[in-house]
Amino acid sequence: MNSKARVAGRAVHPMFVGFPMALFVATVGLELAYTGSHDLFYVRAAMVANIAGVLAALVAIIPGAIDYLASPQQSRAKRLATAHALLDIVTVGLFTVSAVVLFRDYTGREMVEGADVLDATIPLALGVIGIVSLVSAAMLGYALVRTHHVGSKPASVRTEIPSRDPELEAVLASLDSTPAVATLVARGTPARPRPAYRPQQHITVH
Repeated sequence: MNSKARVAGRAVHPMFVGFPMALFVATVGLELAYTGSHDLFYVRAAMVANIAGVLAALVAIIPGAIDYLASPQQSRAKRLATAHALLDIVTVGLFTVSAVVLFRDYTGREMVEGADVLDATIPLALGVIGIVSLVSAAMLGYALVRTHHVGSKPASVRTEIPSRDPELEAVLASLDSTPAVATLVARGTPARPRPAYRPQQHITVH
């Protein structure tokens, strides 16, 4: 279940997702700042952050889609990845609409009594909903990496601690004969007994 989209052996998708996450959070924060100050600087900054966040998310989706298509079918990890992908699409969609509304309102703003007036209520509402969706997607992404070992090598799993993913039990059982486990035993760390390998539990590890 190692990532197919890698650079120098490292999964690309987890490295990229931090950029749109930070930019989307900044977008909402700047919109809140405009709501409190009515300074157009914050709207302009929110618009730039929003557009940049959408573009960064589109870039991050590419390696994520590669990993998703390569993940094992009929597995709990696949189902979680599907929910993660759907929430990501919802998040990007909400912030895309928010960026369009911000751009339209900023470029078409009106001046009232010598001051520019702009209503950022709709983009802010979309952004808040988008943050909820973003946090939900991030939690699923964390579970995919930490619980289901997506994007990590099975050899890095500590064999003396049972995996929380039963689908990897066969893989962990096969690790008992690897040099890494032999080294642990030589150092005085007893390897936890594993059930006998059964072919029907075998999964393909990428």
